[in-house]
Amino acid sequence: MPIYDQVFVEKFLEPWNAHDVEGAMALLTDDCLWEITRGGEPYGKRLEGSKAVRAAIADAFRAIPDIHYEPVHCSFGQDLVVVELLVTGTLADGRRAMFQACDVMTVKDGKVSAKRSYRKLVE
Repeated sequence: MPIYDQVFVEKFLEPWNAHDVEGAMALLTDDCLWEITRGGEPYGKRLEGSKAVRAAIADAFRAIPDIHYEPVHCSFGQDLVVVELLVTGTLADGRRAMFQACDVMTVKDGKVSAKRSYRKLVE
């Protein structure tokens, strides 16, 4: 079981910061799972499989076209990567968004198989 590192995080975030849906998908397994922060369940909303995840990533890039993910702190374990992020961007109504988020990722053979996202709410 490999232990991943900061280089993996930089490689993973590169297509996300470039708003490259296919580049992001290339780093996810075909049967990937993504739990996004908003939804009707305690975990938010669960998306399963590349088709559902691809659509959600494209939606996120449309919602905040200039979204940027800056790693603040990373922790690594066997097949596990935890990334604390500062997320910034501009909402459709012109307001600036800035919040902290955390992704807990399970990695298999160099690709993310599960990404559980959490974020702080700004009130």
